Amino acid sequence: MPKFDELLNDKRASGLLKDAKKLEQLRDAPETQKIFSMLSRSTGGDLEGAAERAAGGDAAQLTEAIRKVMSSPEGAQLLQKMKQTLE
Repeated sequence: MPKFDELLNDKRASGLLKDAKKLEQLRDAPETQKIFSMLSRSTGGDLEGAAERAAGGDAAQLTEAIRKVMSSPEGAQLLQKMKQTLE
């Protein structure tokens, strides 16, 4: 999984971070809400804690949760819809 700093240097990611309208669209999309729900379940209901630990350098729990979501058929489909929304 790429590190956050690498994502910031990616042209598409940095462009998205500068586009408030697209960020709001992504945040409010039903697919995004469903993915956050799936991630929360994968972290035992502690998505915020997993994100805080990842920001502190311990990304193991969050990384595993993301892998679970991405490897599930529903998660893969939701991520594809999100990708299409951003294009």
